[in-house]
Amino acid sequence: MIKKVLGILAIASLLVSCGTQQKKEKECTEKEKTAITVDNLLAEITNYIDKDIVVVGTVNHVCEHGGKRMFIMGEDPDIAIKITPNDEIGIFEKELEGSSVIITGIVKELRIDEAYVANLEKELSEGADNEAIHDHSGEEDEEDHAETEVDSSKIKQIEHMKTQIAESENGYYSQFWVEASKFEVKERDHDHEDVEGDDHHDHAEGEEHSH
Repeated sequence: MIKKVLGILAIASLLVSCGTQQKKEKECTEKEKTAITVDNLLAEITNYIDKDIVVVGTVNHVCEHGGKRMFIMGEDPDIAIKITPNDEIGIFEKELEGSSVIITGIVKELRIDEAYVANLEKELSEGADNEAIHDHSGEEDEEDHAETEVDSSKIKQIEHMKTQIAESENGYYSQFWVEASKFEVKERDHDHEDVEGDDHHDHAEGEEHSH
């Protein structure tokens, strides 16, 4: 009798686990349907400033120093948008690189003009960090780069900023990124034979990371 009861409980537990997994897959699929691609977002980025969005893409870089920035791309690997975590998410893990993700957040804009660049140069001379200097190249995040090489990279970026300002009609140009409030790793196409095995991963596939 006891064995029969235990068997029923085991089956019930398995059904609950499978049901939970199917629910996560359904929610992930529904969000993906309503999400905008990186390519479409960047093509109409000014329409989304300060608005809540859901964007889907592939992680092609996570900054090594602190995990405070990651970049996701669409069809073109050379075109990506920066994602920053809100205070509740905290950091992004390096292991996310190569994963397809669904990001929920707000589009932010930073307008860079001559006054901003002058202040940026002052901050960098004092050793301060600045969000504008972290572009898609990621060169300043490589741990094996010498300090002089990092400084050289930042100087080049500042010169590039000055060129973009000079070429703009408004006297400034904008940087855009998404401040994430939650993110999910999309399911890959494979069988979920070992449900318990997913618990060994900090960011299980299809898991929603929200706070």
